[in-house]
Amino acid sequence: MKKYIKKLIKLINYEREAEIELMVSEIENMSGQKREELGRAINKVKGKYLGKELGLNIVQFGRSEIIDTEISVGDMVLVSTGNPLRSDLTGTVTEKGGRFIKVAFDSRVPKWALKKKVRLDLYANDITFRRMEDNLKHLTLKGKNALEYSLNKRDPQPNRDNIYIDYIDESLNESQKLAVKNSLTSQNFFLIHGPFGTGKTRTLVELIS
Repeated sequence: MKKYIKKLIKLINYEREAEIELMVSEIENMSGQKREELGRAINKVKGKYLGKELGLNIVQFGRSEIIDTEISVGDMVLVSTGNPLRSDLTGTVTEKGGRFIKVAFDSRVPKWALKKKVRLDLYANDITFRRMEDNLKHLTLKGKNALEYSLNKRDPQPNRDNIYIDYIDESLNESQKLAVKNSLTSQNFFLIHGPFGTGKTRTLVELIS
């Protein structure tokens, strides 16, 4: 089990690296303005050092113009002036508002990042990867059981006998109804999966209701 968890964490890191490569490619081939229009960059912001929190250096970057961005708390950003790919200054977003964004840095923040107007580029949507990694490192008993079933180390018990289900959302299709039924009758573990737009969230809402 421990070896398998290590392997999964390794795969998460591969995916994280692939996302960074994608962002680097975008930065190389798009202007800062275009990336900002896509919500993946913030241009012409001024930094103000706020001090340390939990051993991290906090800088608030802001401007008078409204900041409309997809960059969110937990994301890794690249801070630069000029060519972003010549910078190695990265930090993690800790807070954002309409005209500012706060970034935490592991190391000392260089003077240029505070004296000049800088550009912030989304470098990786790191919060998703960190959540997956944290979940694997701190698995609950149910999480461990789910892994054992997926690895065929345990055989799940058969589903309970058919039960009557009064569906609240009567417009569910047959696949969604079957997923609800199997979830309710499963004694151990049931996985609901499918492509985008197939109604997984809707099915879960019905199941919770």
